[in-house]
This record gives sequence, C-alpha cells and structure tokens, in this order.
Amino acid sequence: MIYHGSKNPKKSMLGIKFPSLESPLYIKLGGRRARDLYKHIILTLDNLGIPYSTEKGSFHEALRVPWAAGLAITTFLLAVYSKRKPLAYAHFLDKMLTGGMPLSRHLTNMTEIALDLSEYLGNVKGRPLITHKSAAVISKMMINLLNALHL
Repeated sequence: MIYHGSKNPKKSMLGIKFPSLESPLYIKLGGRRARDLYKHIILTLDNLGIPYSTEKGSFHEALRVPWAAGLAITTFLLAVYSKRKPLAYAHFLDKMLTGGMPLSRHLTNMTEIALDLSEYLGNVKGRPLITHKSAAVISKMMINLLNALHL
C-alpha cells in the first residue's frame, strides 16, 4: 500500500501495488478520503495485531502487509471507492480482517471483476489497473450488497 501525504489533504493519494512496490498501481483513491482511510487502516492493523512494515520517504509511505490483509484492504478500498464518507463502512474492514465477514470470498472476487471490466472498457497505460469507471461501478454493487447484509 502506498500513501502520498501532502500539506494540503486534498492532494493526498492512497493506492495499492500488488504483489510488490515495483508493480503498477492496482487501485488509487485521492483527497481527504485517502488520508482518513490510511489512518484508519493503520489503526485497525495495530488494534488487531496484524504485522506490517513501513518505509517512509519525504511525503510518501509504503506499507507492506501480509497477503491476506492486503487482499482485505484492497477489497475494502474498492468497496468504498464511490463513497464520500468511506469510514461509515470501516467496520467491514474489521470484519474482513478478523474473518467474520459473510460472503468474503465473493467480495474479494469483485476485485477480479473490476480488473476484467477495466480491461474490457480499455485501460490506459500508466494508469491504475482498475480504472475509475470500473471501480465506481463495482463499488456501487459492493455497497448495495454490504447494505443488504445489515451488519
């Protein structure tokens, strides 16, 4: 996970690179949401005792997490991609990381669907693998599903 902070929170960026930091961005969120989500993810990992390592630069941080935690974080970021207030769904990240999320196997498959949709719609080289349009569509589907679970 990559986080680029800024003195101006509107210019912050949070992204996932998988499987290594040299890989292209998988998904990217920006603005205040990125800062708030990054802080929440760090807090959640600390609270649950999930190990991670951090590499800090001048305005960026790279976070290395275990594979399963990375998949849960990626799925969560995709789900809240289209939400103005993504922390309203923060409890879903906790449930995914602790294994208490119903249908989690199917929710993680949504990242593959988003990737396939991005390829179908035409992905531009140098952009995140999951395009904005694809992420917005899949995010809305996931939020509808999460709301139906009444968790």
